[in-house]
This record gives sequence, structure tokens and C-alpha cells, in this order.
Amino acid sequence: MALTTVEIMKAIIPVAGIGTRLQPLTNIVPKVLVNVAGKPMLFHLIDELIKNKKIDTIILIIGYLGDKVIEFIEAEYKENPVKFEFVEQKKMLGLGHAIYHAADHVADEPVLIILGDTIFEFDLNALISSEHSAIGFKDVEDTTRFGIIESTNGFITRMIEKPAPGVTKSKSAIAGLYFIKNGSALFTAIEHLMDNNIKTKDEYQLTDALMKMVSDGEKMVPFEIENWFDCGKPETLINTNTYILARDWNFDQDYPFEGCTFIEPVYIGEGCHIENSTIGPNATVADGASVKNSIVRNALVSEKAEITDAELDGTAVGIGEKVTGIHGNEVIADGKKLTY
Repeated sequence: MALTTVEIMKAIIPVAGIGTRLQPLTNIVPKVLVNVAGKPMLFHLIDELIKNKKIDTIILIIGYLGDKVIEFIEAEYKENPVKFEFVEQKKMLGLGHAIYHAADHVADEPVLIILGDTIFEFDLNALISSEHSAIGFKDVEDTTRFGIIESTNGFITRMIEKPAPGVTKSKSAIAGLYFIKNGSALFTAIEHLMDNNIKTKDEYQLTDALMKMVSDGEKMVPFEIENWFDCGKPETLINTNTYILARDWNFDQDYPFEGCTFIEPVYIGEGCHIENSTIGPNATVADGASVKNSIVRNALVSEKAEITDAELDGTAVGIGEKVTGIHGNEVIADGKKLTY
């Protein structure tokens, strides 16, 4: 892959989705603000972009509970070198339609697009050094759940949105990470879809716009990412929490709680009250949460939740929720409970 140099660029992060598969957690906050290993999943992504120092502007496409996204961002990132811009998507008409809302914010320049409900491990410098536009991918077994890339001689020839079994032999799933060399060309392709009402699965798909660019002569290359964590379902949310805790666990962490056992890796937020309980392994107890007389393992306990006389295993508990009893493989929030 030939290299070029991109000094500073903009990033578009669509965060307008409802997060149906994470309900009832997302009855309270949009899915990108659900806590994973001590902070909202969106913050893991933003922190990596800020740390890299290649992004000067982050454009967030907001929708469902968008005011919460603005509130959380403005509170967390008061002092940083990155500018945040917010654009509202009022109708959910597909990912391509969402990205098009950033058209007035991006000129004829390279742009990075990253889905906000996904956590990645990848080399951003390598990605944006590509001579051509590049699409992040990771091989998967179940290709029916993802957009799939087909390529020949190192260049993308076809992108298929959630193909039926047998439609393609490729295992290369689009991972929600896109480096586009010419932002205005992408918006022109999306506009073509909307002007001609070209939809796939009744939505204006980003993959269709990218294929329009390829058919018009744009060269795109696949870019394999190291790790890709889709946080859009309860089981993948819990698995991602487990992975990040193991990766980032602080060996010097202090647990100033008497009568408790902590089995690392765990994350304990600020202002927590924990007594007569066993926490871990693979457990997050977020800021201001309370755990009494309980066992919490392989679980996510959100901010200000209260866990009393309970055993949680594979459980995600929403903000401010009060929980007692035995719970396995459940999402509990907004007074509701869903088994997965």
C-alpha cells in the first residue's frame, strides 16, 4: 500500500441510532453512552483520536437522545485540542443518509468516518497514509450480519450489505471504519442515491455510495484492523467490557472497602460504596454505584445503580437502577429486564 501524508483531518462519527438491541439500557441514554470498562463506549473512541493528534475536528451526527450526547461531550471534553460539531439527523434513513448531514462541514479534503458504537484497535497513522481511500475490515464467520468486501489485486471491487448465505465467498466484514480521500466526492455519491431514491433494505446505505464512487473510477483498498469490538448487543457489550478491563487494568489499583473481595480485572469508579461483597472478575462498577452483600462478576454496573443482596453474572445494569436477587445473562434498566 503506497503511502502519502495527511497532517490534520476531520472525523465523522454517526451516533444517532436508537440502540434497539441494547434496550432497556438505551431507554435512558443512547447506546454510545453506555458504560464500558469505566467510561461511555464513545469516549474510548474519542480518546484514541485525541491521543493520536491527527484529528482537529470531530463531527457527531446526533439523533435519538442527542441532547444527552452533547451534555456528556461538553462535560468531559471542556479542555482539549479538538473541536466538536453536532449535526442532527431527524429521520433515520440509513448510514449514508446520516453521513450526508456532515456535507456542509467537510470540503474537498480527506475525512475519517468511524461508527460510534464500536471500539477498535488499529494503526490510524497507517490507515490515513494510504494512497487511496481505505475501508477497514475484519474476517468473520457469519457474513450475513455485516457489509462484506470483495477485492481483486488489492483493490475493492464489490461491497455487499448483509448478503444472504452463498452470495459471496468473502469473509471480509466492513468494520465501521472508513478513510475517504475526497470527502466531497463521497457526498456527491450519497446525493446521487437520494436524488434517485436508490435504497438497499429500504435505507440509503453508505456501502452503495462507496460502490458508486468505485464505479466512477475511485480506487479503494481494504485495510485489515487489529481488533474490532461491536458493542451493539448485550453479549458483545459484556465481552468488550471483559477485554478492555484485561487490557487496561491498573495493577496498582487500590480498593478502600472493608469486608470485600476483589478478583481482578475490575474497574471501580469514583464515589462508589461497596460493602460485604465480591467484585470480579471482569466487572465494572461505575461512578457513584452502590454494591451491598452481593457478588458481581462478568458484569457492568452503571452509574448510581444500587445492587443489594444480589448475584450478577453476565449482567448489564442501567443508570440508577435498583437490583436484588440472582441475575444471569440479563439487561436490567428503566424498571425492565431482558434476558439474552
